Order: sequence, then structure tokens, then C-alpha cells
Amino acid sequence: MWNRAKNTDILVREASGIIENTHQLVKGNLDINIDSTDYSLLKELAEDVDQISKTFHDYIGEISHILSHLSAGNMTVSFTKDLQYQGDFLPIQNALHKIRHSLRGSFEEINQLSAQMDRLSSRVDSSASLIADNSSKQAELISNLTDTIYQIADQTVANASDAETASKQILEIQQDAKYGKDHMDQMLISIQKVQSSSRDISHIIDIINGLASQTKLLALNASIEAARAGEAGSGFSVVASEIGLLAQKSAEAVKQTTLLISSSISAAEITGGIAEKTAGSLEEILLSVNKATKLCTGIADASKQQAKELQNTSQIITNISAAVQNNAAYAGENSLVSSDMLGVSVGLRQLMTRFKLEKTSPENVMQNELQPHQEEKFLKLIRGLTAMPETAQMDAALIAFLPEQSDYECLYIIDSEGYQISHTIMNPEIILIKEDGFKAAEPGDYHGTKGYYRRAINSPGQWHTSHEYISTATGGLCKTLSYAYPGENQKIRVLCIDIICRF
Repeated sequence: MWNRAKNTDILVREASGIIENTHQLVKGNLDINIDSTDYSLLKELAEDVDQISKTFHDYIGEISHILSHLSAGNMTVSFTKDLQYQGDFLPIQNALHKIRHSLRGSFEEINQLSAQMDRLSSRVDSSASLIADNSSKQAELISNLTDTIYQIADQTVANASDAETASKQILEIQQDAKYGKDHMDQMLISIQKVQSSSRDISHIIDIINGLASQTKLLALNASIEAARAGEAGSGFSVVASEIGLLAQKSAEAVKQTTLLISSSISAAEITGGIAEKTAGSLEEILLSVNKATKLCTGIADASKQQAKELQNTSQIITNISAAVQNNAAYAGENSLVSSDMLGVSVGLRQLMTRFKLEKTSPENVMQNELQPHQEEKFLKLIRGLTAMPETAQMDAALIAFLPEQSDYECLYIIDSEGYQISHTIMNPEIILIKEDGFKAAEPGDYHGTKGYYRRAINSPGQWHTSHEYISTATGGLCKTLSYAYPGENQKIRVLCIDIICRF
């Protein structure tokens, strides 16, 4: 009877222990550790509950690790080789593998497309800038060409007007030349008449000269006859002498007149020759003037047509200039668009840098665990915190520690009951995203259910590291380091450090 009562007490005690541990499991505390040696009647049940706790702890730790890394962009996160999923947990493992493979493949394609887009955007931006510059230069050249064409058109119109005026003046010169030729023809006719009259006078002079010779001969005969007559013929001799003298004077006058007439005829012939040459020259001048008139008329007509065509050309070039200016404006807009596209491409490339798609060599991976030189700094901080009872003192120590510590997101302290006793000191060097619902923990907030807190409380003086998780403050991958140390009145306190994980 006594053994039965004893076994009942043992059974109740062991059942109470198992119930307490299962209650912890229900609350999400997977860090329970059941020592099966403390159980005799319910040893197998205790071992099963302990195994369930360990299995759940490993599964949830693995799932949290994988999903946190994928959420932070680490597509190369590895699965724990020693952890074997069994039963209904096997589809979870397959799903995680599928998620990682699918995301990694998708982001690798996106990364390749981003690189292609970056190259194309750079080429488009360069081409658009070149086109915009060339279009601007072309528009400027077209504008200058338009001004030049307008100047040429104006000058051509002026030349056409001058050519028309010159044509009119040439016509007037032609008319004057014609009048001059007519007058020269009339002068030639007059000279020819003078020549004819001179020849007629020459014949008359010849007759007069003949008469003078006969008169002289008669006077000579009369003198001879008077001499024969003697005194009877003295009076007739006087008359004959006078007639001879008159004949002599007439002969001399005829001789002088003949000389004058000969000179006049010679001069008339020379003048006639000159007049004929002048008439020929005037004829040639008239012919040249007629040719020049035709040329000037043709030039005037061609200049008018050229001016008209230049005006049409100017209008065409004006239209081309407007089109080129529009093209330049569009090219400028395209350049801006290509610049925007290049900016988008750069932004996409920068975005892709957040994701790790390839394995990195170990020497290039930043360690996410606490390093010896870091541990010494934190132990020095803990020694200073040990004698600080007030929240303000603890806050000041944490604030003084954070500068130049870019790998730490925040620090805070929890007491032995699980309540936070310091403020959450955020690193001023990090950029906060502050997702919806984010609020930094404050003194009085309860952390007793947190695994990193419980593990530190259960093992004081040792560093404990939580699984990776996505920080609601920065959106990045973090893990929490915790360390329990004796504070005021030897009450246990836990220093918690949220460290930023690099990959």
C-alpha cells in the first residue's frame, strides 16, 4: 500500500513536470530541457516531450533562418545538413528548397536583365545626348543657312532690279546708237554729194583752164597781129595785152582754185573713208548693243525667276528649320527620358546589390558572430553597467558605447523578471525604415518569452546568439546577442545587442 502511494506521488510529480514543460511549449518556449534521469515512471514520455521540444526548436530555427535570409536578399543561404525533416515536416523542407531555388532563379534573371538594361540605357543615353547635341547644332546651322538664303534672295531681287534697270538703259543706248548710225548714214550721203560736186567743179575748172589757155593764145595772136599792123594796131595791142594779163591772172586763179579743190576732194575722200569706218564701227557697236540688250534682258528675266525660286527655297528651308527645331526639341525630351531611364536602371542595379545571388568566398564574408576584440569591448561595458542602478545611467553608458559601431543596430538591458529597464538605444549611424507598427521597446516592456533572454538567464556569463530575423526598424537581417551578468544587489541583468548580419 505504501509503495502504491509512493508511486502515485512520483507519478503526480513527474506528470506535473511534464505538464509544466508542455505548457511552456504551448507558450512558444522551445528552449525547455527535460532531464530524463529525473523521471522513472514517465521517463519515455519525458524523453518524447524533450525530443519534441528539440525537434520543433531545430525545425523552427531552420525555417526562421532560411526565411529571414531570403527576406533580407541572401539567395545563397544554406540548409543545415545534419537536420533531417520527417513525416509531415518533409513538405515544409521541400517548399523551402523550392522557394529558395525559385527566388534565386528569378533574381538571377532580373539581375541579368538589369545588367542588359543598364548597358542599353547607357547606350541610349549616349546616343540620345549625341542626337540632341547634333540636332541643336543642325538647327543652328539651318538657322544660319536660312538667314544666308534670305540675304541671297534679297540680293538676287536687288540684282534683278538692277539688271532690269540696266536693260532699260541698254535699250536707250541702243536707240541712241541707232540714231547715231542714221545720222552717220546721212553724213556719208552728204560727203558723197560733196565728192560728186567737187568732181563736177573740177570738170568746170578744167573747162575754165582751157578757156584761159585759149584766151592767152588769142591774146598772143592779137599781139602779133597788132605788131604787124604797126601804129594802126596799137590800141588793139593794148587790149590784147590786157586780155593776156587777164588770161594770166585767170590761169593763176584757176591753178589756185584747182589746188584748193584738189585739197578739198582729197579731204572729202579722207573724211568719207573715216565716215565709212565710223559707220562700220557704229554698225558693230549697234550689233554689240543688241547682243548686250538681249543678254541684259535674259539676265533680268533669269534674276526674276531665280529670286522667285530662292523665295520658294527660303520657305522650304524655313519649314526644314522648323522641323529640325522640333526634332531638336524631341531629341532633348528623348535625352531627358533616356537620362530618366538610365537613372531607373542605376536604381535597379543598386536595388539588385541588396541581393546575394552567388556564393562568396569565406574571406569575403563578414562574420556575424561576436569577435574576440568586440567581446572585450562589451565585457568592459558590462563591468561599467554592473554598478549602475538608474535607467539614465545605463542609457548614458549605452549611448557612449555606440558611436563608430556601425554593425550594431541597438542595445538595451532586461532585468531578471524579463522587463526592460533601459531605453532602446538606436545606433545613430543606421537608417531606420520604421515599418508599420514599429516602436522601439521602452522601459517596462516584457521580454520574458524571448528565447535569447531565457538562454542568457539559464546560462549567465556566456554569450548567446538568436536565430536571424528581419528587423522591423531597418528591414535588414539581424540577430540578437545576449549576455547575463550580475547587477545591483547581485540581481541578474541581461545585456541585449541587436547585431546587423552581413552576407
